Amino acid sequence: MPLLKLRHTRNARRNSISASESTSPTSSTRSSHSSNGTVSTNVSSISSFDHDDARNNSLFGSCSFDGADYFSKLREDVNVSDDCPSKQTLHDAGEIVIYDSNGVGKPFKNFFQGDMAIGQRQLVLFVRHFYCGACQAYLQALTASIDSQTYFTMPTPTNIIVVGCGSPSMIPAYKAYTGCPFPIFADPSRALYRALGMSFSLDMGPRRPEYMRDIAPPAWIAGQLVQVGQQARRQGVRKAMRCGNWLQVGGEFLFEEGEVVWCHRMRNYRDHTEVKTLRRILEIDDDD
Repeated sequence: MPLLKLRHTRNARRNSISASESTSPTSSTRSSHSSNGTVSTNVSSISSFDHDDARNNSLFGSCSFDGADYFSKLREDVNVSDDCPSKQTLHDAGEIVIYDSNGVGKPFKNFFQGDMAIGQRQLVLFVRHFYCGACQAYLQALTASIDSQTYFTMPTPTNIIVVGCGSPSMIPAYKAYTGCPFPIFADPSRALYRALGMSFSLDMGPRRPEYMRDIAPPAWIAGQLVQVGQQARRQGVRKAMRCGNWLQVGGEFLFEEGEVVWCHRMRNYRDHTEVKTLRRILEIDDDD
C-alpha cells in the first residue's frame, strides 16, 4: 500500500474513534477479544461510578493498615485461654503432619492416641523459633530437672516430646545446643499451632521467669545472634533463616487417653509453664 494511502487510512480510523467517544461522553469501553484476534468493545457505565460513595462505603473505608497500632498489640500479653481443645479440634489437629530431623512426617495423632502413642500420658511442649533463647533456656532447665531417673520413675508414665515451628533441618543443631533428650519435631507450616489455639506475640512479659533467672535480656539476644551467625556459616544464610516465625508463641499440652487433660498457651514469649509447676502437674512433686 502506498505510504500516502496508509496515512489516510490511519487518520480515518482515528477520526472514527474520536467521533464515537464524543457521542458517548458518559460511557467507557470494556475490551474483549473476538475469535479472529481483533478487539471489540462493549460499552459500560464505568464512568458514572460514584467514587465518593465508594470511599465512604465501610468496605472501602476499612482498607487501611495502622502499623503502629498493629505492632503495639503484639507487644501486649496475648489474650488466649487455657481451655482444653474440643474433641473436634483434636480430631482436626491429629491429622496434621509433623516432621522429625530426617524430614519423615507422621500425623500428630500418632503421638497421643492409638497403638503408636507411648506412655500412659503424653506431654507436648510447643516452642518458638529454633533460635529463641527463652525456649532454649526452658528446655535446658527442664532437662536438668527431669533427668533420666526422674523421667522413668514418674508415678504416671509420661512421654515428653517437643515441637518447633521451623524447618526439620534445624532440629539437630537445636538438640545439640539445648542438650534436650526428648524427641524433637517440626511443624514448619505452623498449622498445628493454629489448630490448637496458639497465637503471636512480641511481648517479653512483665517478669523474668525462673527458668531464665540467670540470663539477662542483652545476653539472651546476643546468644541468638551468635547462633544465627554460626548456622549461616554451616548451612548458608538461606537455610539458617528457616528457624520458624519469630512472632509465634507456643505452649504445653498434656494428653491422656486421647484427650487433653491440661494445657497452657503462652501469652508472651517468656511464658512457658514454670518447671516447678510442671513437676507438680506430672505428679513428680506433691502440691505445696
